[in-house]
Amino acid sequence: MPPHASADAELPQRGRLERERLEQFESYVADFRTVFHRADQFLRFRAYLRGLLEPTERKNVESIALAASQVMIVESNLPQALQHFVSNSPWNHRRLATAVRSHSRAWRNDRHAVWLVHDGIFPKRGKHSVGVQRQYARSVGRKINCQVGVFVSQVGPLGFFPLAARLYLPAAWLREQEDTLDAKVPDSERRTASKSEIAFELLDELRRESEPILPIVAESGYAAGPDFYSILQDAAYPTAPHRADAVIQGLAAFESFKQSLGLDHFEGRTWQGWHHHVILVFAAYHFWMQSGRPTA
Repeated sequence: MPPHASADAELPQRGRLERERLEQFESYVADFRTVFHRADQFLRFRAYLRGLLEPTERKNVESIALAASQVMIVESNLPQALQHFVSNSPWNHRRLATAVRSHSRAWRNDRHAVWLVHDGIFPKRGKHSVGVQRQYARSVGRKINCQVGVFVSQVGPLGFFPLAARLYLPAAWLREQEDTLDAKVPDSERRTASKSEIAFELLDELRRESEPILPIVAESGYAAGPDFYSILQDAAYPTAPHRADAVIQGLAAFESFKQSLGLDHFEGRTWQGWHHHVILVFAAYHFWMQSGRPTA
């Protein structure tokens, strides 16, 4: 089936999305059309999100493609097309992240929420994925072979909302991979930055597009540093170091979010692929929160 064949009104199987929510889904994804420069990119974005929202045990590219193909009309080579879309296609994940935050107004209305800075742990086998090495994973309390992402999420009475993320590249990994970085990491990202420095950069991005700025709290690995909150306060960020309840609530919600939509199921190895998948999962999750999460 050619990629432009996108209508699925005649398909009897609706999967997890009921008819009303299917209409909401089509309206939701249509708002992101301008993020993508080509029609095929947008149609694969639509298929990827639909596959993420279907009930599959694993959320790798093959299962996402299979789930999407069972509930919508798709191109015949969808697994290969989605693999290219998420790993190699030159669309801007930061632009999509900005569009998701702009579109999802619910999180902006939670004036009693906080922004939580925290790790996201992505266990890995082998040594070939970008940024992977044996490193301390706070969520499991020991060193494991993994990738670590730095996340900023909103936690409050209206729910949990992931807002921004970036993959952490350990200095030792950068040194070891120097000869193979061309295939894995863009030039602009080949730099040593601590997780706290990445968090400050993500917060600066959010501040440029969001008012008001909510109080910031961080999980222990960030907050343990003597300068973390001081640097934020010097930069005129509100802080809430006393909100241990928000840290506990937010980390639990993040783990639920990660498992529900396969945040750590991506099997690609590149910087671009990791960020593409993560932000696509953000987009699917924000749709969930707007339309009502499925019950099964």
